[in-house]
Amino acid sequence: MMRVSENMLTRMAIHLAILFLVSNISILSSASSAVGMNDFESLPGGDLGLAGAELSPSKELVIAFGQDSNVIVFSASDPSDYTETPLIGNSSLNDASFHPSGNSALIVGDNGTVLRYSDLDKSLTDAGVKNLSGSDLLSVSWSLSGSWAYIGSSEGEIWRVRASGDGGAETHLLEGLAGQSPVTSIDCISEGIVCVASTTFNGIAIIQRDHSLNWIGGSSTPWSDMECLDSSNSCVAISSNILGTIKVNTSNPDKSTISGVEIIGLEGVLSTLSDHSENRFLISMAPFGIVEHDLEKNATFPWLENSDVVNENIQLSGERIVSTWSLSENTGWILTDRGNLASFHTIDGAGENSIASSILSVAVLLAMLGFAATVMMSVFGWGNDRSSRKLRKKSGASDSRRKR
Repeated sequence: MMRVSENMLTRMAIHLAILFLVSNISILSSASSAVGMNDFESLPGGDLGLAGAELSPSKELVIAFGQDSNVIVFSASDPSDYTETPLIGNSSLNDASFHPSGNSALIVGDNGTVLRYSDLDKSLTDAGVKNLSGSDLLSVSWSLSGSWAYIGSSEGEIWRVRASGDGGAETHLLEGLAGQSPVTSIDCISEGIVCVASTTFNGIAIIQRDHSLNWIGGSSTPWSDMECLDSSNSCVAISSNILGTIKVNTSNPDKSTISGVEIIGLEGVLSTLSDHSENRFLISMAPFGIVEHDLEKNATFPWLENSDVVNENIQLSGERIVSTWSLSENTGWILTDRGNLASFHTIDGAGENSIASSILSVAVLLAMLGFAATVMMSVFGWGNDRSSRKLRKKSGASDSRRKR
């Protein structure tokens, strides 16, 4: 058998490593938008200072909310069809959640503000939640049974809330809270009737049917947003350039897990999440841009590049995306903090090309570097010492290494 010299193996290993690195960089630099924009609209009122928006279960209605207790309700397919609501107070509103029936929604904000929108009579009223005054409320989600809503605060509290017979509200503070870390998002899954909460410093918690909390990890990452998919008992959480996948064990919630990867090649930082279709999410970025994450494939792809937005609408490119929603797999809307909107549509062939050529997950890079490192280790004898070195992904999951 022909023997290959050590020098030749060294050169081969170096060439392979350079090839993998250069090919990965070139792939990222060749990314292009999978969607185009048209039908630009604006909600009434000028610069609205919106913080977000919530899509109804029927996907027919959107509630947008923001500073000065501003609430605007409009058609998901035609934002020019809107309902004006009265101003109640002047607090900043931070999150909203529709009741599973779709007939009403809770909207929460600073200074203990909890408002209730009823789609039956198109009214916006104070929800009567009195004992949360002074708390800045950041997140809210109805359990999918519709029996309780969970509300999270900037000080790490999580309450369960529901209407009481006297026209007020019944509230209970959950036990097992981990400290004064803002509860940035709450979302719920129907199987097992469990909910998931993300925080800035304390990681991810599972809220069980009996309202007890299980902390499952992720405390090293400041999570800013999270969305769950009811169909797969899974959630996705984001933080700057980190994407976490939460696998919810509905029969044993304390056995739920979270793993994460760093996303490379982004034109900005990850800011908000929304579900798109089936196992796919749209992740908004700052500056103005969107990537798509496929939960089933565990891969992230370019969707809307900031450079393309600049060419299409330079004013819009400088605004912050607060929400996106899909009308179909190929169409939907984008809403900014100033109250401007743009519809999006997929470009024929662009989505397939970007998916084929522009995977952004760092797992791909780690696989490439891992292969090159294996060759280098075989050449230089790295790893022969008894103190075994472990290669770890950003998620903290260690890969097993075969002994030589």
